[in-house]
Amino acid sequence: MRSLVVLLALLPLSVHAQEGEWTYSANIYAWIPGLDASVQTPLGELNSRSSGGNVLDNLDMAFMGTFEARRDKWGLLFDGVYAKLSTSKDTPFGLAFSQGEIATELSAVSGYALYRSYDTERLTADIGLGLRAFDVDLDIGLDAGQIGGDRAFGGSKSWVVPLVAGRFTAPISEKWFATAYFDYGQTSGDDTTWQGVATIGYRFNERWAVQGGYRHMELEQEIGGLDSDISLSGPVIGLNFRF
Repeated sequence: MRSLVVLLALLPLSVHAQEGEWTYSANIYAWIPGLDASVQTPLGELNSRSSGGNVLDNLDMAFMGTFEARRDKWGLLFDGVYAKLSTSKDTPFGLAFSQGEIATELSAVSGYALYRSYDTERLTADIGLGLRAFDVDLDIGLDAGQIGGDRAFGGSKSWVVPLVAGRFTAPISEKWFATAYFDYGQTSGDDTTWQGVATIGYRFNERWAVQGGYRHMELEQEIGGLDSDISLSGPVIGLNFRF
């Protein structure tokens, strides 16, 4: 099993403050994502997915962090993601190749301006615009089969995508609450990215809360001349701190 570095991420909770005051929130949580990748190589499409017991084996390293500052109805949210994962499987290329491996090293930094469009005791809703900057390295390795030799493809690419975003928080009881977040971005053609997070939380007091749920991030982009669809998804559990 490859060494696992616990993923740290920060996911904001909404904060109610006195008018005119800046408030801040951060959530540190563990995330164990699987890699689901589809890459169009010169030899054909290669698909590979890590799931179940091999998720930890395929996770080399990952780090995520988010910080939010809020004043009245306006908020600024910053999110950083780093992940290094790989996955392999038998190839669909007959006798030429036995195994195919897809490895990716991904960095993504996002920034958003959020506006609280709805705020009641039953539901708060934030909408906003932002940007996400990607830097992705992609490596494809094909192991020789009964005929032929090893082959390798890949490349790297950096790009920026404009985003629209929405976040919703609803109390379930005095202590329990639910949060959902979604964003979507597109540059041109089929070059897209989106992510979604859904959690259930328990609030200990005004400063501390715990959350658990699921997070998914996906991107479609041509990287090194290869049309690629890459997604990271898995369970999350975290501790929120407001200050």
